[in-house]
Amino acid sequence: MLLLVCVIGLWVWAATADDRAEGEARADLRSDAETRREKLVEAGADGELDDSEIARVFPRGKPAKGLLRIERHGQDVIVTAELLGVGPGALLPSQTLVTGCFAFTVTPKERGHQGPEVTLRELAVENEPQSACTAAGVPSPSISASR
Repeated sequence: MLLLVCVIGLWVWAATADDRAEGEARADLRSDAETRREKLVEAGADGELDDSEIARVFPRGKPAKGLLRIERHGQDVIVTAELLGVGPGALLPSQTLVTGCFAFTVTPKERGHQGPEVTLRELAVENEPQSACTAAGVPSPSISASR
């Protein structure tokens, strides 16, 4: 009986390994996006945020494309980037990669604030056909396993 419980437990653990790996990769993706948001706050702390500062926050890396678009609307800057999340693989020597497209809206600092306000929004590529991610040919948020 104990052997049957162990076999069923192992089967359930193996059957849910992909979901756990994807969950960890998505958590890493969200953490990376938050880190980039904080770096944008630091880069704009002097009251200016030029394209080279933005490019340093979002370097290109495979399979994520990094910086995709910078838009300026008056004082506000909207940065669109594709980022990468990494999680463990379902099998030991592999890893799970998740990409996502994010828009960072940077609003200059106002009196009394230490730095600019940066809001972060994950773009759903299928629902936002005019986003920079779609225009740049970025596929829908994807999951891949690499070895």
